[in-house]
Amino acid sequence: MQLDPAIVIFALLALFVLWKLRSVLGERTGFEQRNNLSPVAQSAAAPGPAAAADSRWQDFAERGSALWDGLDSIAKAQPGFDPGAFLNGACEAYKMVVHAFSVGDDATLRSLASDEVYESFKAALAERAKRGEALETNFVAFNSVRMVSAAVESVGARIAVRFDTEFVTVTRDKAGQVVEGDPEKPQEIIDVWTFARRHDASSPNWLLVATAPVQ
Repeated sequence: MQLDPAIVIFALLALFVLWKLRSVLGERTGFEQRNNLSPVAQSAAAPGPAAAADSRWQDFAERGSALWDGLDSIAKAQPGFDPGAFLNGACEAYKMVVHAFSVGDDATLRSLASDEVYESFKAALAERAKRGEALETNFVAFNSVRMVSAAVESVGARIAVRFDTEFVTVTRDKAGQVVEGDPEKPQEIIDVWTFARRHDASSPNWLLVATAPVQ
């Protein structure tokens, strides 16, 4: 059987093309390491330490702000500092202090506040008792909670937190009559509380060292 010269030529050309492709692309043997990530996914899958450090406060502060720099300073002075855990603890402390002040729980106030703040609470409680008044406070919700400043001092760190909250709060006289507040209507209360923790503290807890209402 006689071969058509054209078929021979095309066959040779096909072999040549396959040989060139193999030389350029290489030959798979079945043992190559497979990588199913796209180039974009690979670059985002494992950020380096520098990238992680550069974005660790992004949920809590504006990049380049004084608060951002303050959080950096606290993290250096107190390794293991976690802003998310701090805010969760601050919210719990806020509710505990407000409730303790409402019912006159001296022990709880003593454990959560600095000497100066505790003394101011104690004086207010004594004045309330002198008038024969009772305070009823029921927490409703946090509208927003955010850190507004952070700084490192010689012996410790300080963080100020702005609490925008809603409470049902009522003050009653000796006869049980309402003299302030509304038992049916929540009231918005905005405060800035400052918490502090010593660098050498063995406890992870932060103490309340200042309170200020926001008008």
